[in-house]
Amino acid sequence: MDDDASNPTMILPEPGRPVGAANAASAANAANAANAAPPRRALPWFAGAQRDDASLSAAVQPHAAGQGVALHPGLASGRLQDEGEIARGGMGSVHRLYDHTLRRRVAMKVLDPGLAIDPEHLQRFVDEARITGALDHPSIVSVHDLSIDDTGRASYTMRLVEGRTLTTLIAQQSSRRDLERILQCMATVCDVLAYAHQRGVIHRDLKPDNIMVGEFGEVYLMDWGCALVRGDRRLVDGAVEPEGTVVGTVRYMAPEQARGEIGRIDARSDVFAVGAILYKALTGQPPYRGRTAEALDAAKRADFQALDERLDMAVKPPPMLTAIVKKAMAADPARRHRAAAELAEDLRDFLRGGNWFALHTFPAGTVIVREGEWADAAYIITAGRCEVRQRDTADPRRSTVLRVLQTDDVFGETAIFADVPRSASVVATEDVSAVALDRATLEQLATNTYLGKYIQALAARFLDVEGQLRQARSGAGAQP
Repeated sequence: MDDDASNPTMILPEPGRPVGAANAASAANAANAANAAPPRRALPWFAGAQRDDASLSAAVQPHAAGQGVALHPGLASGRLQDEGEIARGGMGSVHRLYDHTLRRRVAMKVLDPGLAIDPEHLQRFVDEARITGALDHPSIVSVHDLSIDDTGRASYTMRLVEGRTLTTLIAQQSSRRDLERILQCMATVCDVLAYAHQRGVIHRDLKPDNIMVGEFGEVYLMDWGCALVRGDRRLVDGAVEPEGTVVGTVRYMAPEQARGEIGRIDARSDVFAVGAILYKALTGQPPYRGRTAEALDAAKRADFQALDERLDMAVKPPPMLTAIVKKAMAADPARRHRAAAELAEDLRDFLRGGNWFALHTFPAGTVIVREGEWADAAYIITAGRCEVRQRDTADPRRSTVLRVLQTDDVFGETAIFADVPRSASVVATEDVSAVALDRATLEQLATNTYLGKYIQALAARFLDVEGQLRQARSGAGAQP
């Protein structure tokens, strides 16, 4: 079961109320294996998606089971045939129907009978149908009709969306291509939000389970039941919630939303939630964890571990992507992206730029690259210091320090471009952070661009000169 499926939307009416690479060491270097750089994975910063704490189920209203679905006129006439429930959320269920006249399948969302007796819940449900129906966008499900039967039970029919939730895609990602697809989906979500925001509608309940992805790349932003209409209020009949009301899903909330500051919620609140979903995509965890009251308290203060500060991630996501998430999730709305369209552009810039370089951290003493091994990555130091060391040919137990590397220095690229073993080792003399450029990326650069061919030629000439110097100076001047 998707982790978000057990954690639906919450509506809290009272402020403050708690709610229900390294390579394997050779035999000669076995003693140093413990300090070798860790092996890289396809997504080295992603250890798998974890299910959120069940206590974060924050629906405050119980489901009314066994009371049947609303008697939609199409069901009563026989035009529509109920094929059963396919999903359930905080306010009701979704059924698959077959339309005998148009010979197609549609979906019907039904307000739980136990909630239909409450005018406030009934009005929220009706407003959801009207808001969804008014937002005419390819990535927002089209609403066909709205019905309230004689007993007050409400339902509306809409396009049937089949596919997987973003929750599932996040959990199943295992390669860069998978993450690229997720980022493309989130850029599309930003497009949808930009459209809705321009019409004065704030979603307020963005989470992976509310994003559906079809087999052919279709992306749908679902569940507008918590939407806040800032534009033309004639679209809805329900009143804006009073200050202090918390609406949405706790673990993806902007701080102003978690504090119930209704008057301050705007498009940037949705931007924060998009950042929180990206956080989940990169770490497998939402930004706020723990029990409900703890998560809500943390959300009020935007108290979460930034991606570049998480101590449990030896390998960090690409710095450019980390910066995008950090900006989107700024505690102060003024420091976030000003609009969803701006966030979409940042995501697409990242995807176009190919900056898929993971940030690795190496404790002092780590052998980052080892002399004699074939190169699988080059590195750019972002913090810390390293030494370039070369074994003494007369006494392999000894090594000579050729030079010291520090922030912004690059090492390891020559062996890749020249396709030769490493000619020296690089050892972290203090804790080091470095961006790793994998062999495949550098080889693609060398093969497909004139700049790459130029660098490849320089590397070959460098090695030729280095060989001559070695002969002349008995082995000095190595390059890792």
